[in-house]
Amino acid sequence: MIWEVFRKQHENDEFTHCRDVHAPDRGMAKQFAVIQHGRRKPTEALWVAPQDSVAGISPGEDPGDSTGDGPAVSWTVFQQSRAGRYHTHCGEVSATDAADAKAKALTQFTGDDPNSLWVVPESHIGEITSDEVNFGGTTNKDYRFAQTYNVNPAAEEVKASEDEQVEAARDRGDS
Repeated sequence: MIWEVFRKQHENDEFTHCRDVHAPDRGMAKQFAVIQHGRRKPTEALWVAPQDSVAGISPGEDPGDSTGDGPAVSWTVFQQSRAGRYHTHCGEVSATDAADAKAKALTQFTGDDPNSLWVVPESHIGEITSDEVNFGGTTNKDYRFAQTYNVNPAAEEVKASEDEQVEAARDRGDS
């Protein structure tokens, strides 16, 4: 099963799509998301959602017919960036089904923006926060250092990596 991953870099940032992971269930998807998307860059939190629960729509596209059946639930909305690369969290809508959520998202979040939207039932999103795991912030490059015979550049890289690790630990509040 494929799970879409959204990363929040800092406390006041929005969640932005950062790729996906393959996992059999939500628990493993969370673990893989932390390993693949939370260890290199500063990360405050991650969201994972099953790819088949992410419904996309573009302005001018027909959202389909809503059945209107059942209670309204909260849907999380992501809007594609103007550069067209990533979808970023922009708000929520309350809707009875995907077609209803798409129609409401188009009305509330597109305006004159031609970029696509994604809607995801809030209940399908699994969150991982910095309270639960110790996210990275930089990549430890120690494994590279034994592979060189040119001592001076390697020593400079070792020092830079150690400084990055200290700074990342300080940013996380570890020191």
